[in-house]
Amino acid sequence: MKAISKAALALLFAANAAAFAAEPPVACASDPAAHGMRERMDGMREQMDRIEHTSAPGERRALMDLHMKRMHEGMRTLRDRGAGDRCRIEFMQAMMEQMMRHELALREEER
Repeated sequence: MKAISKAALALLFAANAAAFAAEPPVACASDPAAHGMRERMDGMREQMDRIEHTSAPGERRALMDLHMKRMHEGMRTLRDRGAGDRCRIEFMQAMMEQMMRHELALREEER
C-alpha cells in the first residue's frame, strides 16, 4: 500500500510539475493582491530542491522545519491578501505541490 500511495503522489506531482513547466500561469499577473507571491513560491521550490539533495540528517531536519514554516506563512499570506479566485487557485495548486514534496521527503526520512 505504501508503494502504491508513493507512486500515486509521485504521478500527481509529475503531472502538476509538467503543467507548470508547459505554460506559466498568468491568473495572478495583473492581480495586485498577488504581489510577491510568485517569488515566495519560487523560494519554497528552491528550498525543497535543497532538502531533496541534502544528506546530512541535522541539516535536512532544519531545512524541513523552515520549509514547513514558510508553507504556513504562504497560506496565511494568501488568505489575508484576498486575491481573486483564479489567482487563489493558482497558488493553492502550487502550495499543494509543496505539501506533496514535503510529505515525500518526510517519508524518505523515515526509512
